[in-house]
Amino acid sequence: MRLRSLVLIPALTLLLPTASLAREPENLDAIQREVRIVADVMRSAMRGELKDVRVTSVSAEYLPRQGVLVSVKMNAPWLQIDNNDATIQINGNNIDLEQIPSMVENILADLQIDVTPYEPEALTELRALRAEQRALRLEQRQIRSELRRQRRGLVRIDDNGQRRAAEDRIEDLERELAAVDKQYDMLSADIDQQYDDIKDYRESASPPAPPAPPGASHWDELVARSACDYGATLKTLGAENYLTIAMRQGDVNEYYAFKMDHVYDCSRGDMSSERLLELAYQYKG
Repeated sequence: MRLRSLVLIPALTLLLPTASLAREPENLDAIQREVRIVADVMRSAMRGELKDVRVTSVSAEYLPRQGVLVSVKMNAPWLQIDNNDATIQINGNNIDLEQIPSMVENILADLQIDVTPYEPEALTELRALRAEQRALRLEQRQIRSELRRQRRGLVRIDDNGQRRAAEDRIEDLERELAAVDKQYDMLSADIDQQYDDIKDYRESASPPAPPAPPGASHWDELVARSACDYGATLKTLGAENYLTIAMRQGDVNEYYAFKMDHVYDCSRGDMSSERLLELAYQYKG
């Protein structure tokens, strides 16, 4: 009997909680700062572009070894708020008594005086910089492709005059590529600076957000564009992780999971937001 007790003691010791087993994720402080920024930026962008519904809150959280979850909460479909004449319209059809507390909660959330954390001009400038970066990226690819073609053709030229002309063309292309590379590097530095400076707009008030573009009836394209334009804010997040955006309206939750290496490709202009959406995991819960 004594021998059995001695055998059980080490086994029970292994089951006791041990503080030394808990580990903190690497670069946690940096990731959490970036998570707060991406939540604020997406809040401003989506409130500016969604016209059929009102975004009541946007929150984000980091999930170690998984990625970042951004939750976008929108007012319920039975609640319509018109900011122009300051009226609230409630569709009373099919509303159960159990929904009243959540209804009141949504009304109070929508009626809060909200100061947009970033000026719309800052987001517009960031989108413009991203568009310019994608255009330069395309120009780089075209020049490099032409350079490869010229260099392959050079080895087959025997005539000295034609060879010299081809060498001159290659030198021109190399100078052109160097100039575009320099522009791209400068633009990338401007974008990084924009991401760093965008936090300064947190406490500043902004004018009313512009209306959504015509035809924006659903949020698929908006979610993909937001992930492409602002997902690169999560610079500390590993390429194997995911940026998941949850669009929550009433009892409906729609999820979009973007792999971060695809987000980075889209941010650099190597992938379109349409392609980013195609590669995403999309489901309802």
